[in-house]
Amino acid sequence: MSKASQGSVRFADSFLAEVAEIAKRLDAESIERAAALLATVRERGGRLFIIGVGGSAANASHAVNDFRKLTGMEAYAPTDNVSELTARINDEGWQSVFAAWLETSRLQPRDAVLVFSVGGGSVERNVSPNIVAALDYARSVGTSIIGVVGRDGGHAAQVADVSVLIPVVHPDRITPHTEAFQSVVWHLLVSHPSLQRMAGRWESITQPLRQAVFLDRDGVLNEPVVRNGKPYPPASAAELQIIPNTADALARLKERGFLLLVVTNQPDVARGTQKREVVEEIGRRLRAELPVDDVLTCFHDDQDACDCRKPRPGLLLRAASQYGIDLRRSYLAGDRWRDIDAGASAGCRTIWIDRSYNERPPSSIPDARVASLPEAVDWILKNDNPLPGGEGAPTAATLTPRVRVQDC
Repeated sequence: MSKASQGSVRFADSFLAEVAEIAKRLDAESIERAAALLATVRERGGRLFIIGVGGSAANASHAVNDFRKLTGMEAYAPTDNVSELTARINDEGWQSVFAAWLETSRLQPRDAVLVFSVGGGSVERNVSPNIVAALDYARSVGTSIIGVVGRDGGHAAQVADVSVLIPVVHPDRITPHTEAFQSVVWHLLVSHPSLQRMAGRWESITQPLRQAVFLDRDGVLNEPVVRNGKPYPPASAAELQIIPNTADALARLKERGFLLLVVTNQPDVARGTQKREVVEEIGRRLRAELPVDDVLTCFHDDQDACDCRKPRPGLLLRAASQYGIDLRRSYLAGDRWRDIDAGASAGCRTIWIDRSYNERPPSSIPDARVASLPEAVDWILKNDNPLPGGEGAPTAATLTPRVRVQDC
């Protein structure tokens, strides 16, 4: 072996030893806090803006893909649009480029900014002033900030709600170590159980598809407000009354291994008679008090012609894509014709919880007609014949989606 070869082996050994030391010293608790914060942002309908410069900008682009595809978060990076980026630099200057982009993107308090940076930015040292300006703007809006940064964290560590610091183990390799561990941290986040909704291609290629029970909200989980024989949603979280025995009924489904997903139409938001924040607050309370895995909401009215408003099956099809669900072996329980027709269109077995509303019946004949959610659960558990998780079970590789769903 040549001296050069021996030297490169020794360098590789030392570099990898440094990587192992960083992994050992990395603060796992801060990453857990970042995952929890991002889950909250997604639940409240917030977007994720990822900012970085140089190698960190490339990491931001990759992370945008992963957050969008694997966690279902609406994510963007300003450096992905080279035309806008260079125009702003040319006309307005480098320092304001990210802050101006965030302002044009109508950054909201419910959103989050994730910054990848080796030093975190510093006004005093004139290091990454564009990151400093962007973080100050985000802070003025009230937006959540997460930093994945090296060195002492700089300005990012001072203003972030959560700061994940990449430890310095060798002064000559701060940049490669920090940029490498930015990738480690974001891959950890998109794989975190509180965030991941879809497995990667190689992870899911032989994984059996899951069974789910889709549940309407008003009239199935909580008491509806009935006027003139027609059901309406509660006006606030304070008015939400969960139907007795609902939690116990859902717990029986969870014990069998079903994924429980709420699919609800809330058109009053589009009509201007209800605030989206109120609907989201009701959803948070349901998730806190009932063993449901997610609450999927269509905020549109009929005139919007979306694909997610029941009786169209868009919410169910999108959930099947995100969670790896076999719709043919899944169920929908609902109290209105829109629910039953949506479930049938998606290929699910349907259970109509008939509350004798003054409205038309379903166009599709339900597989069962019952009077309550516990009765619906009884029927599901009695009639379900789950396939074994091995041979014969459908997988993502053996089933292809019948319908491509576009985001509304």
